[in-house]
Amino acid sequence: MQGGIDAEISLKEGSTFKIYFPRVEEALDSVTRPHLAGPLPPGTETLLVVEDDPFVRDLASSGLESLGYKVLSASNGQDAIGVVHGHQGSQIQLVVTDVEMPKMGGKVMAEWLRAANPNLKILFTSGYTNCQFAPEGVEDGRMVVLQKPYSQAILARTVRKMLDSQIAELK
Repeated sequence: MQGGIDAEISLKEGSTFKIYFPRVEEALDSVTRPHLAGPLPPGTETLLVVEDDPFVRDLASSGLESLGYKVLSASNGQDAIGVVHGHQGSQIQLVVTDVEMPKMGGKVMAEWLRAANPNLKILFTSGYTNCQFAPEGVEDGRMVVLQKPYSQAILARTVRKMLDSQIAELK
């Protein structure tokens, strides 16, 4: 049996649904995805987190800070450009940004930031399943799209992988 749903519907007594899941022979530990196991990779680079939802922004920022990153944050693309222009510390290596935000979205902000720093890496995050701009600009590995919701582990591993990737200079 692969699983299924039985429904019993009665106008006077209500409805009953029985859900049958397929049997799993393996123990749960052997099904765990290996890329989620183990300690999260640390870092010392400077990152910028741009997210209009304060809860998501704080969660992403604090998670990355706990791994050793220096994290700057902004609530939209327009504020992010101001943060970048006012920043006098070490160079920002990577931007984690929501795609859809008020005032200025992530795509337009990324274009502005990459005009000044073409090698800046951009990690777009989106809650939309059909991220319309994804096919353009992601071919060189400097831009990646991460689907929301994401876990701290996925965020940390994606950031580290992007930072560690060796990308040839743009000509």
